[in-house]
Amino acid sequence: MKKIKNTVLAAACCTGLMVLGCVGLAQAQDPADVTEATEASRQEEVGPGVKTEQAVPAETVKQREVGPGVKPEQDLEAVLNQIRIWGPVLGVEEDMIRIDNQSGVSFAGEIVLNISDEFSRVLDGENGYPVDLGSIKEGDFIYAYIGPAMTMSLPPMTTAEMVICQIPQDGKAPDYIEVKSMEQQADGSWRLETQDQVSYTVPADCQILPYLTRNIVTLADVQESSTCLVWSDEAGSVQKIVLFPSDEA
Repeated sequence: MKKIKNTVLAAACCTGLMVLGCVGLAQAQDPADVTEATEASRQEEVGPGVKTEQAVPAETVKQREVGPGVKPEQDLEAVLNQIRIWGPVLGVEEDMIRIDNQSGVSFAGEIVLNISDEFSRVLDGENGYPVDLGSIKEGDFIYAYIGPAMTMSLPPMTTAEMVICQIPQDGKAPDYIEVKSMEQQADGSWRLETQDQVSYTVPADCQILPYLTRNIVTLADVQESSTCLVWSDEAGSVQKIVLFPSDEA
């Protein structure tokens, strides 16, 4: 993320220099020419057929920033830090999965997912156990969680943080989430809110399992910044949680 932020900062600085150069040039031109150029620029910004004195709604601007399929009221930084895509597998090679992204988010069509032993997890969508990459076949439907960084190549390439596969045909894929808050309610249930502002209802008797350990964990162990797999129904009621180690959150 530091490299991404540095790149954005550098781009912003370059943009600032370009703006200063344009201002200096405008001062040397005839005022009437500057007015026409400014008006043309504003018209291009808001789009054809829109009066320049009309303000573009803030929600519209934010929607353009976060991309399609993302609600404008969602936190921009949270959305950009983690993106979920899905689609059928086009092919599997050593440390690599090619997917036909059909999510409507990020790049549409083929994306190459690099699988890193240190950074990536490939898990079963029914029980949360690790899956060998070789067991994924062409045509399998998978979900992948990726960051915003992607190569400019065709097809684009990125590294997957999480791949969820082997999802039952009549089942719903679990969600990979980072916890913002976990609060117990008066009736003993819990309200779980994620960093990207999705809320779940967690029954008091909800099954919770640690990831690849025999440690005993309870719902009280789900805290801010915890990362989990969450299986839920359409109403947002959770049936099962797999809790990842806190030192990896």
